[in-house]
Amino acid sequence: MVNSNCASGDPLNPSETEKPGFPPGYSAAATWLDAGSAVLNPEGNIVSVNDSLARWFEATPGELSGQSLARLLGQRDAGWETVFRDFLAQTATFDRLELPGSDNSVGKRLGAEICRQGAVQFVRLQSVLPPARELEELFPEPHWGRLAVNQAFQRVIRAEAQLENLSHHWPGIIFSQRPDFSFAFVSPKIEELTGISAQEWRRNSNHFWQVVHDADADPLMARLRNGARSPADMTGTFRIRHVQTGRVTYLWEHRQPVCSSNGLLLGYEGIWLDITRQTIAERRLLNMSWKENLGTLTIGLAHDFCNIMTGIIALSETYEASLEENSSLREGLSMIRTTAMQAGQLSMRLRQLHQGSPGEKNYHDLNEIVVTLVDVLQKVLPRRVRIQTELEKNQLPIYADAFELRQVIVNLAMNAVDAMPSGGNLVFRTSFHQEPPDAPTVQGALPKVPTVCLSVADTGMGIPQRMLNSIFDPFFTTKPLGKGSGLGLYNTRLFAEKHSAAISVESKERAGTTFHLWFRTANFTEAEAEAAAPVVRPTRHTLLALGPAGDVLNKTTARLRENGFYVVPTSSETEAIEILNSPAFQFVGLLLICTSDFLEPASLSERILSDQGSLKTFCLLGCNEDEVDPDFLRKVDAVIPLQSSSADLVSRLKAVLEKP
Repeated sequence: MVNSNCASGDPLNPSETEKPGFPPGYSAAATWLDAGSAVLNPEGNIVSVNDSLARWFEATPGELSGQSLARLLGQRDAGWETVFRDFLAQTATFDRLELPGSDNSVGKRLGAEICRQGAVQFVRLQSVLPPARELEELFPEPHWGRLAVNQAFQRVIRAEAQLENLSHHWPGIIFSQRPDFSFAFVSPKIEELTGISAQEWRRNSNHFWQVVHDADADPLMARLRNGARSPADMTGTFRIRHVQTGRVTYLWEHRQPVCSSNGLLLGYEGIWLDITRQTIAERRLLNMSWKENLGTLTIGLAHDFCNIMTGIIALSETYEASLEENSSLREGLSMIRTTAMQAGQLSMRLRQLHQGSPGEKNYHDLNEIVVTLVDVLQKVLPRRVRIQTELEKNQLPIYADAFELRQVIVNLAMNAVDAMPSGGNLVFRTSFHQEPPDAPTVQGALPKVPTVCLSVADTGMGIPQRMLNSIFDPFFTTKPLGKGSGLGLYNTRLFAEKHSAAISVESKERAGTTFHLWFRTANFTEAEAEAAAPVVRPTRHTLLALGPAGDVLNKTTARLRENGFYVVPTSSETEAIEILNSPAFQFVGLLLICTSDFLEPASLSERILSDQGSLKTFCLLGCNEDEVDPDFLRKVDAVIPLQSSSADLVSRLKAVLEKP
């Protein structure tokens, strides 16, 4: 039962009694503060207070006039006075703060907001509930008399606890944002991505636009403005930067505007998801596709160019031989022939750059790769950059993907050129090491000795020490907007990790930078070791099922999916061939269902099995063997009766698919 002396409408104060001598409505020992407000002078003393705050201090408004609000708060909780004084002293115009209590009792957690207008300070104080876990301890079930209230209260606690757990463990970020872009709530994960704590995000509205990438600020603002008219425009992507490391993160955002009944914008509620890895993958695929096409065009043009130069060389030699030795025309033809030969050699170098394909490892001499690239770079890099080579005398054998290594070297060279806008020296150095190197700022794992090293050094501006640990992060760049993708050194790091190599960097500001690529010296057993390494097969197999339209195909597909297979069903010969050649799927098996009225799989055997020789093939037989071409049955990997149990069907399929 609720005490009959409780203050009206305040169920959280069941023991309050009217204080003698106070106006009606004032009560003693008030615990919960609801919408307390005060006006303070520049010294922080009370000019006036409302009835709610006066009741909470167990005084009348007149008694509180002239007293220090910070000192009065300190009487309620010793830890509040100093924090509130600092809060008043540091606030310029508007701010908010939460004062935690020294214990977990209800009412001992206070929210404070201040607004300064000239010399006058307006303060609003409001009690706030502790976190849900603390509330469960403060209000155990036996203390509640009314079942309905208890159930409602427990449901609120559980809902808040679930939201809190979600905000801590969900990989995305949940937020509630005010119209001024400050945050009423934001998940703690925001600190990991931005370097700013969730509490700071709630206090300062400037943080939002401080972390948004410069290039995305205007488009994001335009989308927010359009969203007020069309909520569908409130979904998009943008980039943010970590305030300490500069690391760039791509976010996918969905926000929902919250408006009043008359259309006034009250704020936003939404989520952010980190899509950096997905963005990197998409860009790498797009880049690889473009480079593949560009490589094909370059090789063709270089080949045609070589043919043209060959004709010029042949004609110049023919006419040169027909002229007298002292003829000036002969000297000119000799110069034309020499120049054409140099152009042909350069064309050959360009063709050599595109030898091989990404992902193909082989044995190479590191010196030879560097010499080939330097010949090309000397022709295309600005003349203000002087290229030098310091190569090991002996061959340096490595086992690597030469196609990707050339891309890495070119990228390091272009970065060096950008670091020397006024010119300088670019040095390519190779070396052999019998002892483990003392290499700082290493990405990847230093290989076992003996090692081979490629160093690319410049005399440019250098990299600040604070950035050295971040330069290999995706999208990190020190270049101006639009001048760099931030993926060059990230791709170099991936190359090193893929080759069990390492990359290290040494740099001093205004003194240049040197990147070192460390490889293990090839012993010519690497290819055999890779070939003998066990192949990691997928645990869930993808099958193409070709069979008669209807129940047979549908039920077979359902049985396989229930047992862990991905299945793409089709009943069309043309569609089957089209799907098999589609890059959208990676099939490991082809299931051909043969019934008395559907024998097309047998007729397809020659076309499909010859084109897709790497696939395991199965015949699910739903008719007599005599009805099916025996040559077809001999070519498939397994013949399984259509009426086999699911367990038998699955075991026989996996026995073939997972066979080494």
